[in-house]
Amino acid sequence: TCGNIRPEEVFNIIETRVVNEYGRFTDQRKIGPKEWNEHFYYRTELPEVKHVNSKPRATLDIPGRLRQIRVFAWRDILTKLSNRQYMFINLLEAPVLAIILAYIVRYFPASDEGYEFAKNINIPVFFFMSVIVALFMGLTVSAEEIIKDRMIRKREKFLHLSNMSYLLSKVAIMFCFSAIQTLCFVLVGDYLLEIDGMYLSYWLILFSVSCFANMLGLNISSAFNSVITIYILIPLLIIPQLVLSGVVVRFDNLNPHISSVRHVPLLGDVMASRWAFEAVMVNQFRDNDYERDFYELDQTMANADYKKLYWLPEVRGALDNTLRFLKSSEAAQQQAAAKELRMLRHELGKELDYWGHDQLPEYAKLNVNDFDLAVHDAAQAFLDLIEQAYINRYNKASDAKNAIIMQQTGTKEGQAAFFARREAYFNEAIEMLVRNTTEPNRIVRVDNELVRKITPIYMIPDHRSNPLDFRAQFFSPLKSFLGIHWNTVYFNICIIWCMSLFLMITLYFDFFRKVISFLSRLPEYFSRRKV
Repeated sequence: TCGNIRPEEVFNIIETRVVNEYGRFTDQRKIGPKEWNEHFYYRTELPEVKHVNSKPRATLDIPGRLRQIRVFAWRDILTKLSNRQYMFINLLEAPVLAIILAYIVRYFPASDEGYEFAKNINIPVFFFMSVIVALFMGLTVSAEEIIKDRMIRKREKFLHLSNMSYLLSKVAIMFCFSAIQTLCFVLVGDYLLEIDGMYLSYWLILFSVSCFANMLGLNISSAFNSVITIYILIPLLIIPQLVLSGVVVRFDNLNPHISSVRHVPLLGDVMASRWAFEAVMVNQFRDNDYERDFYELDQTMANADYKKLYWLPEVRGALDNTLRFLKSSEAAQQQAAAKELRMLRHELGKELDYWGHDQLPEYAKLNVNDFDLAVHDAAQAFLDLIEQAYINRYNKASDAKNAIIMQQTGTKEGQAAFFARREAYFNEAIEMLVRNTTEPNRIVRVDNELVRKITPIYMIPDHRSNPLDFRAQFFSPLKSFLGIHWNTVYFNICIIWCMSLFLMITLYFDFFRKVISFLSRLPEYFSRRKV
């Protein structure tokens, strides 16, 4: 009558046990099979049964795994469709959240004529909250999926059905829900905030995050016996994704024991929110219809600017310090000179790998025993040479960019279209964040290395000695892996899916449930040891 009874509730009603005088359930049924039979049996004239010699068809043959997936999935779908409140809330949740978030962050100065995407300083906040919403929706929709089927699965255990088929049916349904939810969120949010041209890539990133959350939710649903425990645990899973995403607390401002100056700290790299937010920001800044024409030229100018304004003064200062330190016979001065020379060998070595080692034959003399004024002057001459090369590179890229702008704005119609495209796709707050222009330390020295902190969106990572090391600065546009530079957007999406695959493996082997079971037995084990 009510339309939302689950199958296991019918079994619970049939098997209701008698309670004894102590309030405990006995083995006796409250209503026996005979009483149920008398209650539902109707006397009707039965047709005459013909006697046949053929063997009746077996009805308990175990179907193949693919058919099991279909049966499990169809049963789950019918259960969900019968629960109208469940369907209504889950399908309406995404657009409602998109409307609320978009309305709150739709910022424009009261003195202006109206809203402009380019001047909305809250767009990065909206992208970050979109990632968190995708995580939240993915977790909540899957957190009860396995625990609610535990009684049915226990009754079906004698059939020896495939556990993988059951899990794949759950995963397929959850992924379909996540696809619909994230699509609704993207369509509504992008429309209200006038985020144009990024629908597919934006949806793919949020969908990937939501699927990761689905797998995480299925794992905790399998690991615990109480729905209350699961929903208490969800904030504990969401909060680290918030704090270690690089937005709420910058990675440079984390506890020094867990932070890293060279790249994103390890704790950040295990958070799906960090990979998703970086992918959204890089994609929105670099791949929009306006910046696409200028990104490579801006990248050339930014990298040349960094070398001229920050890197070259640091290296020149180290050369002068080394020459001054070596004139002293004090041990402290000699150690300081050795430290400067180690940094010079590292930094000049990278430049010579690019420009050619024949440009500085004295490179081998960058040590305490061989360094002298002649080596100092030769190194300074090499720095003068590459400084001019970087100046020429900057000027060439600047002229090319100006030529493109002049070509696109040569007429009034072209000028209007150019500025309209810039206002539609370019956002000032995103530019400020990915260029890291508020960072006071534009270059930081760590051990023997100079680490760049300015304009990470234009950085080209070095190929590491370890080809499996893909770590880089936050908002880096490329990742170096297996000796190849990979697009950050696609690489980050692959990382999120690798996390989901790992959680699928742990779900299949019931890893977290086994860990919790082991931990729950530890107090008993230690108490026995004590006795």
